[in-house]
Amino acid sequence: MDKLDISVLFVEDEVLLRAIYERILEKIVSRLYIAENGKDGLEKYHTHKPDLIITDIMMPVMDGLEMIEHIREKDNNVRLVILSAYGETEYFMDAIKIGVNSFLLKPVETKKLTSLVEELAKGILLEREVKLEELKRKQAEENLRKLNEELEKRIEERTLDLQREIKERILAENGLKELNLTLEKRVKEELKKRQKQQRLLIQKSKLESMGELAAGIAHEINQPLGGISMGLDNILFKLSMDGGITEDYLNKKINALFKDIDRIRQIINHVRVFSRDQQAVVLEVLDINEVIKDALSMVSTQYNSHNIKIGLELCENGCFTRGNKYRLEQVVLNLLSNAKYAVDERKRRIESRNSDKTITIRTFVKSGFVVFEIEDNGIGISQKNMEYIFDPFFTTKDIENGTGLGLSISYGIIKEMKGEIIVTSSVNKYTLVSVSLPVEKRK
Repeated sequence: MDKLDISVLFVEDEVLLRAIYERILEKIVSRLYIAENGKDGLEKYHTHKPDLIITDIMMPVMDGLEMIEHIREKDNNVRLVILSAYGETEYFMDAIKIGVNSFLLKPVETKKLTSLVEELAKGILLEREVKLEELKRKQAEENLRKLNEELEKRIEERTLDLQREIKERILAENGLKELNLTLEKRVKEELKKRQKQQRLLIQKSKLESMGELAAGIAHEINQPLGGISMGLDNILFKLSMDGGITEDYLNKKINALFKDIDRIRQIINHVRVFSRDQQAVVLEVLDINEVIKDALSMVSTQYNSHNIKIGLELCENGCFTRGNKYRLEQVVLNLLSNAKYAVDERKRRIESRNSDKTITIRTFVKSGFVVFEIEDNGIGISQKNMEYIFDPFFTTKDIENGTGLGLSISYGIIKEMKGEIIVTSSVNKYTLVSVSLPVEKRK
């Protein structure tokens, strides 16, 4: 059993009884003080201020009643128990007069003594708890008083601040009214300015791409031109022969020449539409596979001349999304241009002549998105540069090979189409650009 959290002063002049009761009491209370007579008990009371005093009556130097009278003059709260072998009525009466709480006759049973101590301890602990709560209440009242004083002071200060704020707000509102009169006009002007800047950046990127594509376009046009030239030479050769030329042969050759002319016309029209400044962006359902093929039609011959192998892994039945065909085509061309530079640089820097330069293009549908990937086995991108690759005008190329607008413009176009563009790379191994766009069901 846990000891009672009270202090007890036990006063007894007989050594044997003192030892016996000391042994009993120290088992049930947390703090026990022992005195040999009334004088010693009075001194220990002043020193320790016990919660409960158990005392004999008849003792030398000072008896128990006299000691209690001295204590009661200053303390009406301490619990007092008389423990005596004398049972005369006069002692009971005197004990009651001076405020003794209980009276036990010696020899007292251990159980009876411990029960009395436990009962008195309940009152002591309850009174202590009440005093503690009263102290807390008084402390709370004092804290509340201080808080009220502080609150009044803060209210006064805040009132002055509010008066100043009201004056400032009135001035600000008047200024805001004046600003609102011209705000709509300024916003429209700023939006037009930003839209114009964005179109200029996109157009600059297009023109940069066109400059790079010029050689590839020349290759694409030279092929059907060569076919036209050879076809005309064959016709002239046939005409110079004795047998002449048949109508059927002439029709076949002319049809072949028209096909080559149509091929040149398609390339020129495609380049013309792609390169013009499209101020009104037309959104439509488009097939990413067709966009990729159209982009390759302008560069495939050039890439073949650089011995670059282009692998196509396109999804079946098309991959459809909504956007502007020519802007998305610009993204594809920008990414292909970066891939071409990467594989050419690796070949130039570290690879042998027999190593392959490969660019792989994939399209597929995943989790409600159309994805196209362009992967190359070029020089890769270092980790320190990875966080800057989408910043405008950031480039690791020399001035002749790029301005740093390609990836930045591509990022803006993909975001405008509510898509994501992610780049992963390992130096001197590969770079993989993955573009995800919302799927659009084909009507």
